[in-house]
Amino acid sequence: MGFATLYFTYSTLNVKRQAILNDLFVIPEMRRKKIGERLFLTCLSYIRENNFVGMVWETAKDNYVAQSLYKKMGGIQSEWIHYEIN
Repeated sequence: MGFATLYFTYSTLNVKRQAILNDLFVIPEMRRKKIGERLFLTCLSYIRENNFVGMVWETAKDNYVAQSLYKKMGGIQSEWIHYEIN
């Protein structure tokens, strides 16, 4: 139906472990069944139960479906700017 992938890192600003939600994907025919919400909540429960400082993730500027889910789940858009290089 779908999957979520957490990567783990360390926040030097908070001196604590931090999780990166690297992927959250639900196959198109299974969307709108709250599977994305359940995957997200499972990741959130994991980081809270294991005393992580938090979880970060990113999504495309035009991925309004994902942005809607993340806002619904309590996500706050970061003040940080994302860069990349090839």
